[in-house]
Amino acid sequence: MLVENNTYLNFKSHKDFKKEPEQKQLQIKPLAGAVIGAGVAMVASAKLFKHSIIPDTSKLKKSTLRDVTEMLLMAGGANVGGVVAGSINATKKEKKKKYKEAMFQIMNTSIPMLMVTGAIKTCESIKSLNKNSTKIIASIIAMLSGAMIATGITNATKKEGEPERKYTIKDSLANFDDIVATIKLGFKKIAEIIPVDILLPIIYIYNGYRSGSKE
Repeated sequence: MLVENNTYLNFKSHKDFKKEPEQKQLQIKPLAGAVIGAGVAMVASAKLFKHSIIPDTSKLKKSTLRDVTEMLLMAGGANVGGVVAGSINATKKEKKKKYKEAMFQIMNTSIPMLMVTGAIKTCESIKSLNKNSTKIIASIIAMLSGAMIATGITNATKKEGEPERKYTIKDSLANFDDIVATIKLGFKKIAEIIPVDILLPIIYIYNGYRSGSKE
């Protein structure tokens, strides 16, 4: 005896099939805003520290303060630019999400970076730890700890009912700037070979775009 149900010969009804999620299209406004924001920050850094917009690191004197300041300015500029441009014609709810994403992205950039800088400087101040291998290990620990702290702060400050912030693969990719920062701050000879000063703006623009395109 045949029994009627929603499946026929073990095949699912067309209603049971979920549509594949559409690929997210590139959003021009937040991208343009992030590019402009990072560009303004680079010009400001060049004026402040009196060097070219994309400096030749081999000709600059070693300065951790300058390097950290320039990276933080770029991260902040790209995120602010991305959010401002991305908020054009956005709803109040969408704007709020963009602001929160920008705060996380800035923390996810600055906290690990500052911890990496501190770890490298600590290694350099202790003779037995002043080795490339020790610096790398200390930098990785500092980087991961900083990322977890940024995520923890975001979750601690969220309002009741808001979803918890999860540290995703995309967030870890954004922390590539800390790897570049580690090279830039601790390994000057490598930094002269790898164009870190060109890579950093691209990474920060990506972060700013993520903030501005948050929905």
